[in-house]
Amino acid sequence: MSRAGPAAGGAPGGAALITGGAGGIGLAIALRLQEEGWPVILCDIDEAALEKAQDACGGKARTLALDVSDKDTLEAAAQGYDEEGLTVSALVNGAGLLQDVMTLEDLEPERNRRIWEVNYFGALYCTQVFAGRMAARGRGAVVNITSINEQRPLPLYAYAPTKVALGALTQLSAAEYGPSGVRVNAVAPGFTLTPLFKQKIEAGLRSTDALESHCALGRLVEPAEIAAAVAFLLSNDASAITGVSLPVDCGWLARSHHMNFHDLKA
Repeated sequence: MSRAGPAAGGAPGGAALITGGAGGIGLAIALRLQEEGWPVILCDIDEAALEKAQDACGGKARTLALDVSDKDTLEAAAQGYDEEGLTVSALVNGAGLLQDVMTLEDLEPERNRRIWEVNYFGALYCTQVFAGRMAARGRGAVVNITSINEQRPLPLYAYAPTKVALGALTQLSAAEYGPSGVRVNAVAPGFTLTPLFKQKIEAGLRSTDALESHCALGRLVEPAEIAAAVAFLLSNDASAITGVSLPVDCGWLARSHHMNFHDLKA
């Protein structure tokens, strides 16, 4: 079967909407989906970053500036697309806020609340608004961007629980929307060389040696590799796959616990 975007995700002419699409993993996904033949809508709260991302997409991507935690604004945008005759056939819930490592006692309530608003409720609202419309049409696909924190939480007391919750939402919405012809899956990135992560490395805040030694493949993930996994799950090649979370982590999940025994001889 063809992997072309519009045929894979829904009706011909349908678009892929990517939240958090203005940079990092989101922009990499947008570029890959464009290669696959998808018309792309970049959704992000940062209007200046959206302009740069649109340029990176050759000026061919549409942009949508909004806060994904505002369901009313999302509904208004979707209604506008309905009136325009634009079909959103694929949704990638990639918007998310990161968090520095801290103790549980140091987690501020406002920061915790905001991370939940974007990482979990933003994905929930986008799914309700756009996947609900897909279900009414009888076709579509959703990919949630979770994290290795979904399977093995790290000391990120707001971020990690949001990704666990998003993994659960993936399975629940897959079960609900599946009978209507809509597939819902997740991609769980490991440590990925986004521009922001590279800045932390250059500032000496993260050690690539320490991280790479815990990855089975001995290296970190490139954003394009996350994008490739998303493109696959949106494609007809994944037509029988729903409700799964695919780790793209260079084997961190497989290797990190194995390192507890690295000094033992068989």
